[in-house]
Amino acid sequence: MVIKQGDPVRLTYRYLRLAIVAVVLVLFVSLAMQVATDHGRLGSGEEWWYASISAYFYSPVQSIFVGTLVGIGTCLIAIKGRHGAEEVLLNFAGMFAFVVALVPTPLDAAMCTDEPYCLDVPERVGNNVGTLLLVGGLVLLLSTWPRRRDLGSGQGVDLWLTWLTWAATGTWLLVWPASFLAFAHYAAAILLFACLVAVAWINATDHAVTAQAFERLRGMSAAAYRVWYRWIAVVMAVVLVVGLTTMVVLDRYLPDLFPQMLFVVETVMMLVFALFWLLQTIQFWDIGLPARALVESRKAPGDTPL
Repeated sequence: MVIKQGDPVRLTYRYLRLAIVAVVLVLFVSLAMQVATDHGRLGSGEEWWYASISAYFYSPVQSIFVGTLVGIGTCLIAIKGRHGAEEVLLNFAGMFAFVVALVPTPLDAAMCTDEPYCLDVPERVGNNVGTLLLVGGLVLLLSTWPRRRDLGSGQGVDLWLTWLTWAATGTWLLVWPASFLAFAHYAAAILLFACLVAVAWINATDHAVTAQAFERLRGMSAAAYRVWYRWIAVVMAVVLVVGLTTMVVLDRYLPDLFPQMLFVVETVMMLVFALFWLLQTIQFWDIGLPARALVESRKAPGDTPL
């Protein structure tokens, strides 16, 4: 089915994609305002920016930080990519974004003195993540039922992985709550960025998008887009691995040299991902979907591609 230019389905898909770029911008504006405020308020020699973006959970940025990641997670799950790896990776990235939002990075108790943003964190995590697991389990049941026959074949691998992730998260929270509070944020953040790197690489290597009959691309040719995506994937992978390694080494041997290394890593990763997402939105502005997903949707009788 060919979608007309003003079709609300295509417009909804465009706005859903643009919403991710918008909420990333909202987060960085809020961070910039808080950093500027702290820089003007604190005295000489005091740290006027936190060691990580995640640490701004314990600041006036908290509502924007949580809302941004929940919004990004929702959009990543709702967005449809190519059937298979890209679709699964987007769904998992969305789920990990929820955990990053709801489980704050742990801070020293001394850093939370008289700070209202540090109160009752264990209770909030238990409530928020517990709610997420209960509702997520219901959604998984509703999603699994139409595909229940896939569970016995290779086509159900994504369902099994999703259920295992759901069960592992719940078990971790219930059996080892202290460990969950200490490490869940970091684990989810690393997995989130790893999924995004993989999504960018899939777009860089998928030659199916050269099907010009379905393309009507804006901005550049399909080959040029693939080059951009390849570099974006490489930059994100290098920043993630080298940045985290450097951070661990500095934290162990030179803790006072540059404590904001994680802040820089997170900032670069989010901005480069936003660039990838914006380029992909421009690339598929007219057709709404990657070419392979569009072809597959046209092969399915009665389906309307987004």
